[in-house]
Amino acid sequence: MPKYIDGIAEKIYQAAFNLFTIKGYHQVTMKMIAQRADLSIGTLYNYFLNKQDLFLNVFRQSMEQTYTVLDKMLEENEEDRYNFFATLYNEIVRLKELGRVILKENLNHELFEQMKDYLVGLIRNLLYKAEEKKELYIPDRDKERTIRLLITSIYDFAQEFPTEKEENINFICRLIDKLK
Repeated sequence: MPKYIDGIAEKIYQAAFNLFTIKGYHQVTMKMIAQRADLSIGTLYNYFLNKQDLFLNVFRQSMEQTYTVLDKMLEENEEDRYNFFATLYNEIVRLKELGRVILKENLNHELFEQMKDYLVGLIRNLLYKAEEKKELYIPDRDKERTIRLLITSIYDFAQEFPTEKEENINFICRLIDKLK
């Protein structure tokens, strides 16, 4: 049975996150991640079955961190829509290439489809909570399109207008206000 060492999982996560966000999925190897984490490749494989397993773990962990921050804002009755969308914007930008792989690349694998669904599900939950608090109203027929529009718009605006962060966020807020 392999020996698990305290702190190694976090080292692996940080190394993999950095490499995946800079280089994308296809350009990263397990050997690169092991080197970045200052581990042997065998140790890396004690923690993850393969690159796909590691990538999905990194993505899930990153999105759960994002969800926790945004959910806390909703739970604390944070009525500042700008800060909510600024946080979402910052998190999507932080995920850079990792998000692009999930949202844009045509990866024909069931697990990658599950991760896209996971991301959409997290945003869906946040929007439903905002609706419950009467801070937002989206007609049922438009919910799924609005969720995908929000995610892809933030990503696209950050890529196309990287120096106009404030205007990008203000635009998203104005767009969401139209849904009230």
